[in-house]
Amino acid sequence: AALLFVGCAAPAPEAAPPVDVAAVKTAIQAREKEWSAAFLTADASAVAALYTEDAASIQATGDWDRGRAAIAQGIQPQFDSTTFSAREDITEEVIPVGADYVFEVGHYSSTGTGKVDGKPRTTAGRYVVLWRKDADGVWRLHRDMGTDAPTKP
Repeated sequence: AALLFVGCAAPAPEAAPPVDVAAVKTAIQAREKEWSAAFLTADASAVAALYTEDAASIQATGDWDRGRAAIAQGIQPQFDSTTFSAREDITEEVIPVGADYVFEVGHYSSTGTGKVDGKPRTTAGRYVVLWRKDADGVWRLHRDMGTDAPTKP
């Protein structure tokens, strides 16, 4: 009877393959370059397209922009007030959470010129992003939050 029970036992589930952190970091950095490129062209819709459809972005005020349309609307005032000449997002760390999510911690900087006053503008800060790999295999921003602050990489 013991042999019959052992023979009927379900096999142990296979462990998920280890996540290649270096490959994930490379993929996230490539997506960050796409984000910066869309930002530099002042294309709020292109920036928002890099997010999941159900994404949310937390603004410095603490308010949420939920969904691509709201994210585009939330970033548009920056483009209306400033002509940006440089933008850089630097990934410092990625922390995989299973196979389809990863936390990214990084810092950013941008420079530009005010459209009304012509004065130079610079910003720098830190951000945290929860990325999700969608069914099509593409990493998209799912949740993000950033704050302007001097950075020390």
